[in-house]
Amino acid sequence: MSTRRKKPRGAPQSADADRSRTSAAAAASSGVGSATQRAAAQSQPMLLVGALVVTAVLLFGYLHLLVLPQMTQLSGGFAMPDARVLGYDLEDVERLQQVMDADARGQLSFVHKTAGTLFPLAVLLASWATAGLAMRHRARWLVLAGAAAFAVVDIVDNVLIDRLLAAEDPSTAAVTTASTLTVVGWVLLILVGLCVLTSVLTRLFRRTVVEPTSR
Repeated sequence: MSTRRKKPRGAPQSADADRSRTSAAAAASSGVGSATQRAAAQSQPMLLVGALVVTAVLLFGYLHLLVLPQMTQLSGGFAMPDARVLGYDLEDVERLQQVMDADARGQLSFVHKTAGTLFPLAVLLASWATAGLAMRHRARWLVLAGAAAFAVVDIVDNVLIDRLLAAEDPSTAAVTTASTLTVVGWVLLILVGLCVLTSVLTRLFRRTVVEPTSR
């Protein structure tokens, strides 16, 4: 007589349990992988925003905290017109004309054409990137308009200041126009800068503090 071997009854159930655990582990690992990919995809645009903001800040420090203050060594200690937050008048321009020679005026003009042009453009690019990724719809267009206005005002103001210092007899109207543009440029820079920095810091705070604690 031949004896038949009986199959263990618990084998199918054990295999099903193993498959279930494997499927659950695969689903969990895929969920973690997708979450990591989403986080990496979100971090890449913010890296661009951070790079542009840092570039604008460095150019501001180079222009307004280093170069323009050093220009006072060529002007008898008098500040440059575009460094005067509250503006200037005809007497201030005539005083600078008396103490600054052609080389000093040429050096200031070179600064305006290089760092003085790159800085407002950097502010515009940083504002554009921040508005597109870290701001709401209404605030986005206001910040972009302010940044574009600042770039135009600042570049035009630099040109007017160079012409005033090179003019033999600058008019009061021309000085008033340049002074007004200087004040308006500083106001726009402060407002746009505060909006951009606040948006970036708020976005970083949410991603590093709020979102990890809510998971």
